[in-house]
Amino acid sequence: MLITKEDRNLDICPECNGDTLSIREKGETVCCQCGLIVYERELDLSHAGLRICNKGATAKKVMVRTPISPLIPDLRICTFINKKRVYNSELKRAVKRDTHYPWENRNLIIAMNELRRISHNLNLPTYIKESAFNLYKKAFKLKILRGRTIIGMVTACVYYSCKKMGLPRTFQEIINESPINKKMVKMCYKTLINRLNLKVSNINPISLIPRYITDLGLNIDIERAAIKLLQSNLEKNSICGKDPKGFCAGAIYFASKIKHVSISQKVIAQKVGVSEVTLRSRYKELTYNLS
Repeated sequence: MLITKEDRNLDICPECNGDTLSIREKGETVCCQCGLIVYERELDLSHAGLRICNKGATAKKVMVRTPISPLIPDLRICTFINKKRVYNSELKRAVKRDTHYPWENRNLIIAMNELRRISHNLNLPTYIKESAFNLYKKAFKLKILRGRTIIGMVTACVYYSCKKMGLPRTFQEIINESPINKKMVKMCYKTLINRLNLKVSNINPISLIPRYITDLGLNIDIERAAIKLLQSNLEKNSICGKDPKGFCAGAIYFASKIKHVSISQKVIAQKVGVSEVTLRSRYKELTYNLS
């Protein structure tokens, strides 16, 4: 059963029983106390009574809903023929052709499904998905996908969007959610950067520290000490070309020694996802730079 706006009590918030406010520009009804969006995608009927006299009046009378999400592929307006009442052989062929989407739309649908799967597994926010999908559509329009897989290019777009927005997701984490091998994704990523003239930004290892501290079950004092160590090191030295996870592992081990917390290098290396050799190398580098 379809529930219409008249069937709901939009004057009272279902969460806190507060008063609601209708925002006509956005097509939303929002609670004034808790900010809950009670109803969205309302139809603007404020211009329904205007008479059309000229082009200006025609534009004012247009009724619109809220903006469509960029995550929804544009499939154009299609006319569907009822297959149950088709008996003519020529009309059956027309129905078959009508149900087929062009390659551009099918490509975007496949890419969107893969993007949703990766985003769901990594718990990515909506703005990351929108940024990645817009980047993919640019690559598709410039025919960068020729000779490359759709899934590989989607994975590369997700990785670039995470780096651009400063979201703490490593390359290995994103690769683990993709069925494409690491080498293919790297090739897609390099092609994306070169053809679209994108700026490459490094992942800040400080943003990764809270995650690993939580995974290791360490306290807030070690987290603050590790962040302070990394900040001091970044002010003096560049980490360009080096894995940020290695610096996280080295900083956490360094901080645990300062705070006299007993934790082995093996445990830290396994949780962070680096080798013990890398951990010791970054630990020695931090002690040398901060001495």
